[in-house]
Amino acid sequence: MNWLFALLCTVLAMLPRTAFSDEIQHPVFPSAIIGTWGETAEKCKAKDGSNVEISPGKYADATGTCEVRWIVITAGGGGTSNYAAHSLCTSAKDATKTETVDIIVRLQGPDRAVMGRSFNDLKSYQRCPAE
Repeated sequence: MNWLFALLCTVLAMLPRTAFSDEIQHPVFPSAIIGTWGETAEKCKAKDGSNVEISPGKYADATGTCEVRWIVITAGGGGTSNYAAHSLCTSAKDATKTETVDIIVRLQGPDRAVMGRSFNDLKSYQRCPAE
């Protein structure tokens, strides 16, 4: 019986290793997401605290700045992609306070997206005009 187990382990070890995941990790956001995003045009103009500024390796809002550790891109419905950024965030009120935060971004078009910390709290955003 031991020889059968050893044979099975040997055969399994010789099989080619294949990735079974559709997740791809990246260190930065794609260029299509980079920019300032606001919930409304009025909030964009007012530079509201709820606006989200996304650059290649970080994002920020009124609560603080987040350094991206990695971004997982997964396929979404209707040909869209989900970008889930795993980040280390520093509080805007207390620079000694940090926390690990995830944010999800799903583009809805060239200048529209939904964002949130989970799929249950996604909010609609529009790209703010560049200054």
